[in-house]
Amino acid sequence: MKNKNTLILSVIVCLLPMILGITLYNKLPEQMPIHFTINDIPDNYAPKNFVLFGIPIIMAIVQAICIIFTTKKVKNNEKPKILKIMEWFIPIITVLIYTIMIEVPLGSTVYVGKSILLILGILFMIIGNYMPKMNYAIAETMIHPKPKNEKSFRKMTKTMGYSFITIGVVMIILIMFV
Repeated sequence: MKNKNTLILSVIVCLLPMILGITLYNKLPEQMPIHFTINDIPDNYAPKNFVLFGIPIIMAIVQAICIIFTTKKVKNNEKPKILKIMEWFIPIITVLIYTIMIEVPLGSTVYVGKSILLILGILFMIIGNYMPKMNYAIAETMIHPKPKNEKSFRKMTKTMGYSFITIGVVMIILIMFV
């Protein structure tokens, strides 16, 4: 497999937050929040063991599946930068969301909605920045249906790039109003 190091490292990053969970295990309640309302009030709970161990394991499995299938799609060793960025999306989100799910029951004042908007806003802007720089030859093997020609592909990626950047900026601006 071409992506063995990325696969192993990213799966480890997905599992790494369990160390925090083990460290704080006795301080955490038996039912932990896993979903929040728009006002940052927990409205759904799960057993502590599932939150601390199940969620990181599930995310590590999803990460491994994504990298394995993505690697099979790319026919040569040259990966687009956007794909390299997306390989780290699940591990980063796992660490950030896990930290939020641990901090809330411990009494920390975490602005869940604002945190998620910030994370997603930054991600959208990064993706929007790299989208127009995609290589047509590589994208042709990864996109279905295939673009008609390089000119339409360039137009599509440029439009999508501007759209993603705009959405990211709007998300970050919304932080002031949530």
